[in-house]
Amino acid sequence: MEHEQLLKKLDYLRRIVSKMLAEAPSTDGGRQLTADDREAHCFAFMEMELAAVVRSLRTPPPPTQSHGVGHDCQQPWLQELRRLASEIQHLMVEHGEADPPTRCVLLRRATRCFRVRRRMGVDLYSQFQKEAHQLHLAAEDPCVYKHLSSHPPPHAADGEGVAAAAGGDHLVGIRGPVKKLLRWLMTANTSLQFMAIVGPIGMGKTALAMEVHSRVRCQPKYFECCAVANFPRRREPVRRTRLFLRSILSQITDLQEASSSHNSESETNEELAAYIWKHLQYKRYFILIDDISKDSDWGIINDAFPTNHCGSRILLTTRNELIARFCVSNYDGELHNMKPLSDSNSDRLLRTKAFGSMDYCPPDNLKLLYEEILKICRGIPLFVTAMAEWLKQHQPQQESSAVPTEEQARLLLKRFEQKLSFKYNDKLRPSLYLSMFPQGYVFDKNHFAMKWLEEGLAGIHSGLKVDMEQAKMSFTEMVDMNIISPVAENCGLNLDEDELCQWQVNPFMHKFLASKAAEKGYVFTSTTLSSVTDDGNMARTARRLALHNADPRLSAMLQQMDLSHTRSLLISGVVNRTAVPLNKFNYLVVLDLQGWENLKDEDLLQICKMFLLTYLSIRRTRVSKLPPQIKELRILNTLDVSRTHITELPSELCELSCLRMLDLRCTQISQVPEQIVVLYLRFRTLLIGGDGMINSDETVVVTKIPHTLMINLQLFTLATVDLSEYPASFVDALGCQNSLRVLAIIWSLHQSTDEAYRKALRSSIKRCMELRSLTIHCARGCSMEFLGSLSDPPKELKKFKVTTGRFVSVPQWIRGLEHLAFLQITVCKLEPDDVKILGSLRCLKCLILGLEFVPEEEIVIESEWFSCLERLSLDCPVPWLTFKQGAMPMLDYLQLKICSGPANQVSAVPSGLTKLPKITEVVICYSKWCKNSCNVKMAVGAVRKQIARHPGQIDLVINGRKKILTQRHIAAESGTKNDVHQLMWARGQ
Repeated sequence: MEHEQLLKKLDYLRRIVSKMLAEAPSTDGGRQLTADDREAHCFAFMEMELAAVVRSLRTPPPPTQSHGVGHDCQQPWLQELRRLASEIQHLMVEHGEADPPTRCVLLRRATRCFRVRRRMGVDLYSQFQKEAHQLHLAAEDPCVYKHLSSHPPPHAADGEGVAAAAGGDHLVGIRGPVKKLLRWLMTANTSLQFMAIVGPIGMGKTALAMEVHSRVRCQPKYFECCAVANFPRRREPVRRTRLFLRSILSQITDLQEASSSHNSESETNEELAAYIWKHLQYKRYFILIDDISKDSDWGIINDAFPTNHCGSRILLTTRNELIARFCVSNYDGELHNMKPLSDSNSDRLLRTKAFGSMDYCPPDNLKLLYEEILKICRGIPLFVTAMAEWLKQHQPQQESSAVPTEEQARLLLKRFEQKLSFKYNDKLRPSLYLSMFPQGYVFDKNHFAMKWLEEGLAGIHSGLKVDMEQAKMSFTEMVDMNIISPVAENCGLNLDEDELCQWQVNPFMHKFLASKAAEKGYVFTSTTLSSVTDDGNMARTARRLALHNADPRLSAMLQQMDLSHTRSLLISGVVNRTAVPLNKFNYLVVLDLQGWENLKDEDLLQICKMFLLTYLSIRRTRVSKLPPQIKELRILNTLDVSRTHITELPSELCELSCLRMLDLRCTQISQVPEQIVVLYLRFRTLLIGGDGMINSDETVVVTKIPHTLMINLQLFTLATVDLSEYPASFVDALGCQNSLRVLAIIWSLHQSTDEAYRKALRSSIKRCMELRSLTIHCARGCSMEFLGSLSDPPKELKKFKVTTGRFVSVPQWIRGLEHLAFLQITVCKLEPDDVKILGSLRCLKCLILGLEFVPEEEIVIESEWFSCLERLSLDCPVPWLTFKQGAMPMLDYLQLKICSGPANQVSAVPSGLTKLPKITEVVICYSKWCKNSCNVKMAVGAVRKQIARHPGQIDLVINGRKKILTQRHIAAESGTKNDVHQLMWARGQ
């Protein structure tokens, strides 16, 4: 009933707006909306969005058990629609200058407002614009696109899907991981042990786990009970738990016993779990749980599997790193991270799957295609096998051509759609948006999150902080699904994921997503746009359009289309500006022109008539001036002019009352307008200066901020301010920003010696009590010891980063930072008490520690210190570091930056690496001038030997090159080596 009432109300409002537009006067007596009529544009936009929402409400929702958007998603959406309907109706009444009338009077009053040509006030018009934008977000909510979530195809019982992946044929690159898992299975520890195999989709987690399971099943003497099952993803909670428990029960009990005693539908899940627990109570069991995806699944695991002392093991696979970490921290479990196949193993897998033999050598005219396949698959087994299947079927045709034809490429994509759609449709809509990015487009997490919000992909807005967290969760999901992958050269040695770490859409997935997005009518690109025009199908509206290629047919294709429904436009590269009719994109909400080489200053005049824009980026273009007409974009939230030729900001910019974020980095702008203070109600993020690092190769104009802005604005993020150009009073004024969460500054040498500046910085940091992240980029030679006397630092600080600057020792106040997760600091001495301070930080996950001295005694990391540390980088001439048993139990990445040391310290090398249970990668860096140093040789040799003895699989990288270790681990426990050897060869390998 409420649904019907809401539908009637929204449809009623749509008809009101339609009538207002129909009766609006024009020069020829008909409907003719000019580009300058802001009110008419707003109402036309509102009419289209109301129509989209009404159509969605009239579309029957999918069954609750289907793979669509469920009831939990519908309710917040419907609630927001009710609020919007009431707000819009209230504004309509106010626009007619009447008390809330009856329905008929309201219609008459509303239509009269256009007849008299009375212009509404600025405040009222702004309210209409804001509600129109909220209506747009509601129209973009996942519930509107529920038809995009296709139903999963019929398939076997969920547990059977696991077994299908177990085939041991053609498995490559898993010999080392299999040995690692078998060692874990065979350890003498009698307590219940957990291990989680974690990695994105398609990495071979299930194949690896099933290979281990198969080897164990071949030798029944090791475990009395073995079972494998998963939690079905597409079932309601009670049903999915029941299927999981019954699958386990059927494998660990006699079939007749299971069917006779436990076939009643009246049995509860608790009773099934209790029976499993009772059956396994005194047995050594091995359970494989594939694709665990929910935190609530741990409760079922606890209830069903007893913590006995019989040497039992539970092996899990998951895409979710948080679930894997939970397993490690709460169950003292092990962790195995899946990594892409090496180039040689990718080649082996492709040859074996496509041609049946590793010895097959493709003919010369097929090698180009073969190499391209390996390149775009990036070592992801799912992609390699999919390409191999296609190559196998089309081998005869391909042997006569060096590259696939256009028709063959379409067939390839269709095959992938059949193989990948089922795996990707649960996250289909958000991932489809990624097809808008050009091939090879590089972005960071914050940029991704901002675009996610402006596109309405985070759903109903519930506050900027909550929405940003939701957007970043979506980012993590895209990484887990192997849709987004890191740019290797930027992320390899960088430990600070907030800076420099860049990402891009996997090239393999980019092609698939672009095809799927066009098929669903969700996104059209320069390439897929022709599929609409060629078919003569103009009924589909391109709500999102991405133009990256200079297609000679582009102008003609766009001229045929109705672009009034396009809400998001992205243009880049060398697209001809005359081919894109900007004057037809009147109702855009998001406009991203980053990297469009042909954008001109005069084009901004047309852009300023896009009155409903909330996001505008002209980053990396040749634009040199913002026009005064920028003030017309009254609901603009984000303006990115970074890396342009702009030298000053117009004063009219200060009329953008909704502006939240302004990015001026790497421009020639020398001054932020003082008038921007009028935006204090909403303005929260200001990015200036360079990219945040002191770089002598890059000339950056210092963008000055007026003193009054620091007193009157309430910013959340301010980066990166070069304080060397400011007086001490400005540094002190930073403390007025008591809402600041993120602050990045550049600190000069003379400031580090001037007491007025030092006192001002201490005072400001102390007063910024909400600060979560503080980054200080120092000039070479800066002493930051004056911060050692800081009293009452921000208690919520999660990140403290000081580059180049030095402290005498670890500041004592750091011990009180209970939430600190990231710390980068350089000290001139390190006392045992300093190590204890760092080791006691219970939330510290990443430590970058520089030691500007040669240790005279070993640095000892005691047991239970650094309990949560996952990444450690030590920059020290002589890495005399000793790990005690139980130290750094969560460390999985260790980086050692070393150089030549005194001749009497040749034996000062790292030790205790074998006592780091979770370590997976060790990186050693040193200058080429030090390669013959005795200290360096001894340190590298010591690390090699310890890694070779470590029971886990560890990657050793020396100066960017991965090393292959030839030594083998000799098990400490008696009989373990023979057991593992027997299992490794149990299947003839």
